[in-house]
Amino acid sequence: MPNIYDFKQLYRRTERGVGLTGSTVRLKLPQIKPRTLRVLTHVTAENQTTAYTKCRLGIINLGNDHYLDELTVIAADELAVSRSNILLGEGDVFFAEFTGSITADLLIMTCVGWELDL
Repeated sequence: MPNIYDFKQLYRRTERGVGLTGSTVRLKLPQIKPRTLRVLTHVTAENQTTAYTKCRLGIINLGNDHYLDELTVIAADELAVSRSNILLGEGDVFFAEFTGSITADLLIMTCVGWELDL
């Protein structure tokens, strides 16, 4: 793993979405650019409005979903927190997937970490 002291820049981003009854809602980060490594050290996901049944964190690469973590039966306004660092490479798209939200719920995903040019 690269040395954290060699990083190019810090990374902070918050994505917001709206729940939809009977559907899974996915919040995504932009795709990782070529020759870039992003390390997410802290990821939180929350439904600020109501409780929901499942939150999954994952990576899309070449059209395939790679699930990393899953939490179930989450209270309204409770932070679902990632359990470890997440490494993202060229072409990866990170996402949080919300199942069991209700139409008009406020969904939020916050990601913090750092980037390194390869």
